[in-house]
Amino acid sequence: MTSWAVAGRGALIGTVVGAVEGVIWWHAEGIAIIHLFLMLLVPVPLSAMLAAGLRPPRWWATALAGPLVFALLVQTLNALLPSHSPPELPKAFYALPFVLAGTVGYAAVAWIAAGRRTWRPRIAVAAALSVLVAVILQGRAAIADWHEERAIAGLGLTLLGLDAHAYQANWSAVWRDLDEGDVPDALNMEYEPRGVAGTADVRLVGVMLVPASWGSAQDLCARPSVTQSRQTCRPLPGNRWLRADEHRQFSVTAQREDTLIEVSAPSEAEALTVLADLRPVTAETVAGYR
Repeated sequence: MTSWAVAGRGALIGTVVGAVEGVIWWHAEGIAIIHLFLMLLVPVPLSAMLAAGLRPPRWWATALAGPLVFALLVQTLNALLPSHSPPELPKAFYALPFVLAGTVGYAAVAWIAAGRRTWRPRIAVAAALSVLVAVILQGRAAIADWHEERAIAGLGLTLLGLDAHAYQANWSAVWRDLDEGDVPDALNMEYEPRGVAGTADVRLVGVMLVPASWGSAQDLCARPSVTQSRQTCRPLPGNRWLRADEHRQFSVTAQREDTLIEVSAPSEAEALTVLADLRPVTAETVAGYR
């Protein structure tokens, strides 16, 4: 059997495994524990069945090593993709890494396992794949920050944040309005005062930035998702609006230039203070919040 035929059989096995894994992932919703278990368990028996049927040389090696290489390549490819789905890309797009990882991974494993006299090029391919996986997985945090930075910059907002000396940034996230809800694409950030960070006194501060083209500060305060829970807004001086929920969490909305702002805090005074303390920040800084 030629090397191309061996790699082709391995690629066929991997394509089927990757497609099955992609379908399971595509149908997963929420926590999806059952889907997670299926994705962990399916590759090994499915690989063994397909390898035994197609019979590439040393098919047992393909059946055993294939799932491991497949799992590593899936993680590697996913590390290269943004964590959020751009609006123009369907969810099915994120199932493609499973198919690609299966096709490439199993083809490489089958080709390497079939070698007898030509071990040097096969060792070189295995080493190259190992280095590629290691480098990408090692740099996945930097890659994620790069994707997040581009997504934040693409919102077209005047980026505002809190001083790092006074507040500890817990996280930031780009909200994509894929379901056409009552808030458009937005940037959410969470902070904690430095004096209480890590203590039992939990005082979280939330900041949401929304493009001003969506509406007004009053519209943001009185959007349907909050007014349905009987939360009412009242005006404050300076075109600001205040809302309090049943948990005594206070939110103040306002507008600066081309950006609507909503600040949430445990008290009205703190929410107003945080709103006044917001200063321009860079997309790179916000992307590094974690």
